[in-house]
Amino acid sequence: MARIPCQWLFLGGFTFLWGRGDPAIDVLRGDTGRVHGNGRRVAVIPVDQSRKDVQGLQQRARAWLRVTAARRAGVRG
Repeated sequence: MARIPCQWLFLGGFTFLWGRGDPAIDVLRGDTGRVHGNGRRVAVIPVDQSRKDVQGLQQRARAWLRVTAARRAGVRG
């Protein structure tokens, strides 16, 4: 799970947690806030270590949601 301090974003029914310097963003189902347990984790999104700000988190979260929505709708990309 994301190390403290971390950034989090609630978007599209998921919470995205990213500890600065972590190699991945944790995706948890629902609005979990700053929860640090992995019982609600549904995915892990690898990230480039150079991404260190909340804009990087927002960009990756939106991209993951687009891919996930397409998969749920049966569209292959």
